[in-house]
Amino acid sequence: MGDTDQELLTRIAAGDQDAMMAFYDRYFGLVAGYCRKLIHDRMQADEVIQDVFWQVWKTACLYDAGRASATVWLMTIARSRAIDRLRRLAKETATVEWDAAGEAVTSSNNVEQAVVARSAQDALYDALDQLPDAQKAMIAAVYIRGQTAEQAARRQQIPVGTAKTRLRLGLEKLRRMVGVDAY
Repeated sequence: MGDTDQELLTRIAAGDQDAMMAFYDRYFGLVAGYCRKLIHDRMQADEVIQDVFWQVWKTACLYDAGRASATVWLMTIARSRAIDRLRRLAKETATVEWDAAGEAVTSSNNVEQAVVARSAQDALYDALDQLPDAQKAMIAAVYIRGQTAEQAARRQQIPVGTAKTRLRLGLEKLRRMVGVDAY
């Protein structure tokens, strides 16, 4: 059996990146589900998820098992980060730009760009959800967590060639699903 949450957090507090990855792997689904349920904009939710795990990395030394379980501590961080993001988003959408004559200004160009970007992002996330788990895990490791294929292979305990194949096949499927021509 693997390390307990307390052991992982102790190792994280000491700067152990492997412990952080194990903690991340253990709790990503829980945190992601919670954040995405609260924040309906997937990109914003994903940024909050990243913020949550960054805060775990920076504050693991403050975790006190006598006060709460690791799950409660983590979800308290997630709740706090999500609420902060929702407040910021509400404030941003309430901001209106005014021209010199005192008229409200909207930029149809910016709105169009935002709609197109959001549509493309949604298509990419939908396509990513349709990939086999092994390919999805490799793409997440390399393009979301910033690992090399070699690091991801080591983490997933698979040969490097297998990792690279999964990554290549996953990217090819994504390109086909979202209609991006391969170079």
